[in-house]
Amino acid sequence: MTHSDRAFELVTDPSHLGDDDYDAHIVPFPKWEMCAGLISKDQRSLPPRVYFEANVDTLKVIDYPINNAGWPLMSERMRRVLRDVGEFPHREIPVIMLDDTVPTAQRFDASGSPRPGVAMERFAGIQLTEYIDAFDWEHSEYQRDDVFPDQVYMIDKLVLKDVPLPPLFRLAARPIVLMVSAQTRAAMEKAEIRGTQFKALNEVF
Repeated sequence: MTHSDRAFELVTDPSHLGDDDYDAHIVPFPKWEMCAGLISKDQRSLPPRVYFEANVDTLKVIDYPINNAGWPLMSERMRRVLRDVGEFPHREIPVIMLDDTVPTAQRFDASGSPRPGVAMERFAGIQLTEYIDAFDWEHSEYQRDDVFPDQVYMIDKLVLKDVPLPPLFRLAARPIVLMVSAQTRAAMEKAEIRGTQFKALNEVF
């Protein structure tokens, strides 16, 4: 294994979308935009139930759905693969996927719970509660962020320090990028986790 293939950016695979822009749309709640991407490591307050309207037929065959909130939404199967690779201490936010073919007025019973057959509950949003210090400032090529000088906003060449990498991580210097180790990629491909793509380090910007 070369240094450059020790890790990859984890991104969604849009090849299954067809005419759709997303697999799922978040049902807005107060200040939901503050949680866009689940990038922040701060645990913001969330409602007891977080809903998405979704194409549930697609979700039956996709483990990493594309959504308009940019959340890393992972199936239980995908999360199990990550746990098998190594430590997985991240915040898992259970989400309820509502069948978008069912009219809104028919989705809930009198108690406010989804009616049988309307909801799918095997997905969770993943929020990393810490970033890792693995960005090699000496050998990477980048432009430093003017507002947050300990971060970069553009990367021309990404080099990681020679340190152990967890299965899933964000770099303190570039937390917007969600990354996996090479071992994680191999495990996900072996398990045929669906809906993912992997960008090599030289493709991360």
